[in-house]
Amino acid sequence: MAKTEILGIGDMQQRYGRVRDAIRTRTSRRMLVAAGNVLKRKAKAIALANGSRRTGAMVKNIAIKRETAAPPGTEQYHLGVRHGRNLSAKARSKGERLAVNGRGRIVKRYADDPYYWRWVELGHNVVPRKAANGSTSLRQRRKSPTHTVPAKPFIAPALEQGRAEALQAMNERLQQDLDKDAGG
Repeated sequence: MAKTEILGIGDMQQRYGRVRDAIRTRTSRRMLVAAGNVLKRKAKAIALANGSRRTGAMVKNIAIKRETAAPPGTEQYHLGVRHGRNLSAKARSKGERLAVNGRGRIVKRYADDPYYWRWVELGHNVVPRKAANGSTSLRQRRKSPTHTVPAKPFIAPALEQGRAEALQAMNERLQQDLDKDAGG
């Protein structure tokens, strides 16, 4: 009786496993981007409806971003507003200047930088220039805020209102990739 050996079967199985993982990763990323784009459009519409259009910087910089340090086996994206050094290269190149921050350090400031987006999303306290006792210390001034500015959220409502549309976009993208892989 002859014994047959198939050489290289282990390598072939390993390559097939890698290809399958690559397709799975690519498809999951495409699905999340499709859902993220739906939520991004919804957040922009809500921000415009709230009256956040003075310069348009905040609305223009609503974006989704892939988390590079996600746990193994998961894909993670964030919906938020790009600001500071995370602005796109095009936005950073528009206008860049040096400024001194509150700690006396020299920092870069960019034109149309929506650093204030969290204050709009969550609301904030207005801090007076001088505290009630006449002190100019920030710690003392924070103890006696003059009034509170209410929140005008746009990210949280977008997540709530766009949940069904985002799931539908994910399902459609998955079906497109399955049809493409089955046909190819």
